[in-house]
Amino acid sequence: MSATTGMIRWGDQCARTGPWRTDASVAFLMPVTDAPPPSREFVGRCLGLLAQRGFQSVVTGALAPEEQRGFLEAGFAVHEHLHLLLLDRSVALPPVPTGLPMRSAGRLRAAKALEIDAAAFSPFWRFDRAGLEEALAATPERRFRVAIAKRGPVVGYAICGAAAGRGFVQRLAVAPPAQGHGTGRRLLLDGLHWLRRMGTYQVAVNTQIGNEAALSLYRSVGFRDDPRGLCVLSVNLSSTGASGRWGQDGGVL
Repeated sequence: MSATTGMIRWGDQCARTGPWRTDASVAFLMPVTDAPPPSREFVGRCLGLLAQRGFQSVVTGALAPEEQRGFLEAGFAVHEHLHLLLLDRSVALPPVPTGLPMRSAGRLRAAKALEIDAAAFSPFWRFDRAGLEEALAATPERRFRVAIAKRGPVVGYAICGAAAGRGFVQRLAVAPPAQGHGTGRRLLLDGLHWLRRMGTYQVAVNTQIGNEAALSLYRSVGFRDDPRGLCVLSVNLSSTGASGRWGQDGGVL
C-alpha cells in the first residue's frame, strides 16, 4: 500500500484524502471517479493510515450505493442523505440566459468565491481553500467560472468537471443578496453546455435534502431525480480500533 499527498493506492484501488475543511482532526476519504468501488479491506487499510496520521474521524464525499458497501463493512455509518439528480445527453438544454458577465476564476476571484461559499452553505458543507482545491482536482477536466456584478464584486461561482464521459456539477453558489435574479441558472447552464462540448453522456449533481430552491433549479433545466440517492458516511476512528487493527502495512506510509 502506498500513499502520496492527497492519494492512497493499494493494487488497482485508489482514494483521495486530506483534512476535512478547516478541522485538522477530521479526514475525508473519497474514491476516485475511474477506479473500482473500494473494498472493505482497502477502506480499512486507509483508516489505519489516517489513524496513524493523527486523525480522529473520517467522512466521505457523496457516495452512490455501489460505492458505499466497502465503507459500511469497514465501520462507517450514514451521516447525511442527499438527493442525486441526473441529466442525460438526450435532454435538450435551454440556452444560457443573459445576465451578469462570467469570467474564468483566477486566484483573487477564487478567494472571493470562498467568501460566497461561506455565506451560502452551512458550516459542515462550506469550502475552505483545501476543499475548493479538492473539488477542482476531482476530475481531469474542469471549468471554474464566476459571475461578476456591475461594480466588480464576484457574486456567484460554479465548478463543473468531466471524467470518463461523465459530467459533474461540483459546486454552485450565489451570494444570498444576489439570489433570485437568475445568476445561478446562468452559471449552471454555462457549465452544462461546456460539459456537452466535452462529450459527456450524463451529468450528475447532488444537493441536500430540503434544499428546494436548488432542486427546482436543477429540475427546470432537465435533471431528473435518481431514487437511489447518495449518502455521506462517517466513522470515529477510536471506535474502529483502526490504528491497531489495520495499521500494520510493512511501514509504507
